[in-house]
Amino acid sequence: MKNFVFYTYEGYTESPMGKPVENMQLLGFEAGKTYKQAKENLISNCQWIEKTGFNLSKIESQQLLDDNLKGLIKTLIDYNWDSEQKHYEESPTENHIFLVLKKLKSIVD
Repeated sequence: MKNFVFYTYEGYTESPMGKPVENMQLLGFEAGKTYKQAKENLISNCQWIEKTGFNLSKIESQQLLDDNLKGLIKTLIDYNWDSEQKHYEESPTENHIFLVLKKLKSIVD
């Protein structure tokens, strides 16, 4: 299952001082085999979204990096780290795969 966070730029929030603040609204988190299934689950489980007037076509989302995905990425990094580091040290370039591995490592560690 893939995990998603759903949000929209519709609406506004109120500050602690009672002033309206235009920002994005967090609608919820849902899982599904696909984005479409996860969004359907969100709409089904959070009927208040539609009832309060949010436009379903304006809902946006991002897939979340869960522990399973982090583990898979870490496996790939560990497997390729030593050889790609050596290649990079021998001929560094600005688009070398080792730099991608370094970025990914900083995310999953």
